[in-house]
Amino acid sequence: MTIDSKMIQEIFRLALPVMVGMISSTVLNIVDTAMVGRLGNEALGAVGLGSFFILVMILIFGSLGIGTQAITSRRLGEKRNQAFAGIIFNAMLLALLVGIATSLAGFLLSPRIFTLLSSRSEVVRIGTPYLSIRFLGLFAMIMIFTLRGFVFGLARVRIDMIVSVIINLLNIVLNWFLIFGHGFFPRLEARGAAIASVISTVVGLIIYLIFVKLRILDHLPGSGRGRLLSRQLMWQITKISTPRAVQSFSVIGFLVFLSFVGRLGVGELAISNIIFKAFNLSFMLGMAVGTASATLVGRSMGEENQHLAVRYGWHAAGLGSLMMGVIGALFMFFPREIMGLFTASRETVELGVKPFRLLGAFQLIDGVGIVLSRTLQGAGSTLFVMISEMICIWGVLIPSAWLALEILRGGLIETWSSIFLYIIFFAVLMVWKFHEGGWKKIRI
Repeated sequence: MTIDSKMIQEIFRLALPVMVGMISSTVLNIVDTAMVGRLGNEALGAVGLGSFFILVMILIFGSLGIGTQAITSRRLGEKRNQAFAGIIFNAMLLALLVGIATSLAGFLLSPRIFTLLSSRSEVVRIGTPYLSIRFLGLFAMIMIFTLRGFVFGLARVRIDMIVSVIINLLNIVLNWFLIFGHGFFPRLEARGAAIASVISTVVGLIIYLIFVKLRILDHLPGSGRGRLLSRQLMWQITKISTPRAVQSFSVIGFLVFLSFVGRLGVGELAISNIIFKAFNLSFMLGMAVGTASATLVGRSMGEENQHLAVRYGWHAAGLGSLMMGVIGALFMFFPREIMGLFTASRETVELGVKPFRLLGAFQLIDGVGIVLSRTLQGAGSTLFVMISEMICIWGVLIPSAWLALEILRGGLIETWSSIFLYIIFFAVLMVWKFHEGGWKKIRI
């Protein structure tokens, strides 16, 4: 297959705004951590645990955006503009119902949830109101992720970039006032961080809805004539999205892996967490390219041009692999400098040099797996990706990490080898499935 430079440019053009939005979220996380860190270790731990739990909820219920994107991109290729109003109406109604139910349940159960997250009384005292407040805004985040799927499906990714930057900047500003009590605002500390997140998310949702109405729906000929309420469409969105929601539980597998690493020592656990944070940048690049690929492949399938869909998928995999490979090369050549940004301990950094370099070398392979998995999800093959993820985590990652630690009595590099095996197996499964072509028969 010859390389088409115009195709590469189109993929990159769609992926770039997604990257900007993701990077703005990363900046928010760094600033948020720095601000809360000034309140003490207990507050930092409480906010960290609460934020992680909310993230898991977002990954699970925000998966509605995957089904929304798959259907929208397919209808775009079919040139069925009259269907878009129905898609966004039913997707948003579904997101609203799920979001309200989840927000209320989480708000009521927050005290019980946090006692499971931590046994430290002070952490629980600070974290419980933080989590309760964050749950009140969860519905808005679920709706934003669903809107994101819609605009991604239409290849209008700049809208999401603008809204994401607005949300994150507003969150940072509100953090400054509400955490520390500047001006006429009260000093609310951890609760202030939660309130800032909720306000910025709700404001972002309103702005997003306005953008979609004025910039998309009002400019699509025939979009207002489509049938609105449709239980069949809501079921179709749910059916495509559910495997991705179940796949989100895979994060538990990585927590188990970190618990294994923790048996080696505090330093090993600390550097492993740092490595995961550093490689989040590389992962974001892969996901951005995969998101662009999912839209272009879905659109091509709607046009009944399977050959073009395949070419988009392979070109995206190559681009994602190259971009993640460049980041991986930086990690290989400058491991101490990069890890030194996260810790001042020379001993801790030295522990991570070898696994950091090895993981950098595997980014070329990881890029293929990440991009093709997202591409297959956009084509509607979410069930296969979910099953593959579960097999690679619970059948490869966890058993090999346990074997390296408990049977072979290995150290950090041997335990981290299970991550490398996971990357290889997952990429092989994604390449096989995309090459096999069964995803081209999926009707949406």
